[in-house]
Amino acid sequence: MGAVVRQAHHWGLLTDSGRNLKRKEPGMPVTAKANRNTAVNALKRELIREAAKRVFLARGLSAASVREIALQAGYTTGAIYFHYASKEDIYADVLRQSLAALHEAVSAAAAAASQADALGSLTAAYRAFIAFYRANPRDLSLGLYLFEGAGPRGLNARLNRDLNKKFLGVMQIFEAGLASAGVRPPERKIEAVALFNEMVGLLIAANTGRLAVFGVDTDTMVERHVIGLQKRIAMLTRIKLDTRRRAS
Repeated sequence: MGAVVRQAHHWGLLTDSGRNLKRKEPGMPVTAKANRNTAVNALKRELIREAAKRVFLARGLSAASVREIALQAGYTTGAIYFHYASKEDIYADVLRQSLAALHEAVSAAAAAASQADALGSLTAAYRAFIAFYRANPRDLSLGLYLFEGAGPRGLNARLNRDLNKKFLGVMQIFEAGLASAGVRPPERKIEAVALFNEMVGLLIAANTGRLAVFGVDTDTMVERHVIGLQKRIAMLTRIKLDTRRRAS
């Protein structure tokens, strides 16, 4: 957040008291002015997202309001509506940015592993998924927007489709890893879903302190899950080989 505020001061968006401030740039070339406006708008949206995260975490999506987000961001409600049509759109943008960062982290981890080691790439992706949400616990809480209490919540059909597409993009990294390891459909899809259930369940247990109740730490459980993943893949690929032998 500090970096965002420093950048806001740099562009003249905030005074030291946090008040909005417009700064004129006389004689600025059209291209330079357009670039600056693009950068300023991007920074404003980042300030709004950071404020919205705090409000959504404190109050939830249903109880949050655009007015409260505006107060947290230091803007008027009109300024918020200039960038976002509704609080749902703000929420979706927060999740969109989070999923993009998650995709980058998981993809980079998988790519960094040896091309010849499909299982190593897959387990690296698994660890990266867990590490991302351990480093960003607020993103995990906000990412569980589909559930409010015991029932589904969601946003709206358009936003849900967009966010689900980005989420599935992350899970496709795991499916690709499973394919490289020799797991064939339909087991590949089922195993990818099993991995998701494992990872999210572990993160929730860790973030809510349930693991501590058992006296077990997150790293120990990650390694246990990784060993389980390796055994399942060995079993699935062995089943595939045995089926081929019987067919021949």
